[in-house]
Amino acid sequence: MPQLVAPNPSLMASFVEALGEGYDRDTLRPETPETIAALKADTMAYLADLTGPPGQITLPDGSTGPAVASTTLWYVRGDHFIGAITIRHELNANLAIVGGHIGYVVRPSERGRGHASAMLAGALAHTRAHLPLKRVLLTVNALNPASIRVIEKNGGVHTKSVPHLWHPGDTAMHWWIEV
Repeated sequence: MPQLVAPNPSLMASFVEALGEGYDRDTLRPETPETIAALKADTMAYLADLTGPPGQITLPDGSTGPAVASTTLWYVRGDHFIGAITIRHELNANLAIVGGHIGYVVRPSERGRGHASAMLAGALAHTRAHLPLKRVLLTVNALNPASIRVIEKNGGVHTKSVPHLWHPGDTAMHWWIEV
């Protein structure tokens, strides 16, 4: 049975395999052969970046700013990487519009099997146990019905829709879930 775990070196081969099949670490920037090669060349640096204290983040427009504190968990079955979920401990101005408290991605070969719903349920339990948040914001592109269903299954309530910051013409839907 799959479970949420901290990212660790024993899962890196499967993680890199997921990148090769089209898994994107960042929903705003697709992976390229160059980004995959760079990660593969120094997986430990990537893990340190992923699990270390917040530093700088590069935004889709190329600007940089301070990253918010977050927890990333990987959803795995044994040593097989299925997906990742990130829980942001707070929101900055951009995350309050697009990004929210929780974001998740499932590798292409594992989509459509209920993993995202299970990952979000696990992230909500983790948030309840470890963070002082009473409710969390999830944002989703209005063109992503699968993710909307995941959020609804986990008690999400749609509160508003706003123009997407990084995709002109797209809409970011705001969903809140009581923790």
